[in-house]
Amino acid sequence: MKPHPFLNLQEHLTLSARINYLLAARIPMHSEILSLVLGDAEVFGSEKAVEDGLAFVNFAYKNRLRRLGPLAVLHPLRTAHLLSLVTEQPSEIDLLTAFLHDYYEDIYTPDCSVEIQRELEGRMQRVAGQLIPEQQQQLEYRLRTLTKREDEQYHEYLGRLMEEARYCAEIIWVKLADRLDNTFDMRVVEEDHSPEDCFRELFDILFLRAEVKAYDRPRKVSKAPIDEAHRLFQMFKNVVFLSLVRRSELDQVNLPAQLLFQALAQASLHESGRILMHIFSYDVVDVKKQRQLIFEVMDYSQDGGLNRITAAGRGHRLDGMFEERFDHVDRHKREAALMKLQADKEQMIISALAMLGVFESYISSSTFRLGGVRETGLSHDDTLA
Repeated sequence: MKPHPFLNLQEHLTLSARINYLLAARIPMHSEILSLVLGDAEVFGSEKAVEDGLAFVNFAYKNRLRRLGPLAVLHPLRTAHLLSLVTEQPSEIDLLTAFLHDYYEDIYTPDCSVEIQRELEGRMQRVAGQLIPEQQQQLEYRLRTLTKREDEQYHEYLGRLMEEARYCAEIIWVKLADRLDNTFDMRVVEEDHSPEDCFRELFDILFLRAEVKAYDRPRKVSKAPIDEAHRLFQMFKNVVFLSLVRRSELDQVNLPAQLLFQALAQASLHESGRILMHIFSYDVVDVKKQRQLIFEVMDYSQDGGLNRITAAGRGHRLDGMFEERFDHVDRHKREAALMKLQADKEQMIISALAMLGVFESYISSSTFRLGGVRETGLSHDDTLA
């Protein structure tokens, strides 16, 4: 199944620019912003409640910024837009869930004054006032479910979310849309490489280029606040999430889940390719070395290494990659591991190639899931010996 054609980085950047322009107006243009968010979809239920919810998040996020610099409010608005693209008539509860999915994590921050808190509470009451009691309870339940608890590890949080999504499929829609927007949001400009360029370059390296000819570098890009190692970490999170969704068979429950699952896999594939092309462009430019690394991952894949979590110590540089490079509970240990990875360009290349193989497997096979990814964490029970 092909994802919706508008679920791509170019449309993401265009939508962001259009919403950002309306947000800059002197007079709030919430109805116009909502029209952009909905696209061709129509609200099933109270559009006034949805517009009030949009006004709430606009006020709540104020001038807060995302890691790369764009306004933070763009994230919940784009998440709702992605949801609208795959549902012809999203309900007011669906859209409010998308707007407010980070409510308990982002809104009431420690630096929030008493006056601002009162204003937020008043605005939230206006939103709730548009809903009947049952809808208010349903919205509260969804927001609580989507919030990671302080004592939860990432795998545990996703496992709880999967269990609740069996009874409320819309929860998985919002989480897929959330991860999809986070994946797009790792770049504020389009790089020179299209998604197809990655596989074309791999073919050229393997079959056409002479060993003495290095990769043709595109124009130089500015240094971004997020490096390639941290982008790979986000790809790891997508691998875990997609594996657990597929393990729970929640990607097959309805069309919105199928479309968003495929879109996230496609976006992750393309981002892994951008990471790879960036390193081939600026760091490891020798074609002979590039070819050697590609063959290394091809051999690993043919031995089944990309079908499951592998334990370290089996003799390959990719063995134990997920655990040693990414799966650290302690933030300081994870940052140290990512810093080490950023310095090891060859390891980054084979890691990006491995990610390409995993995401392509999700796209090409409706039953593929990475063995060893469980709600309790990464497991070696079904891994290669």
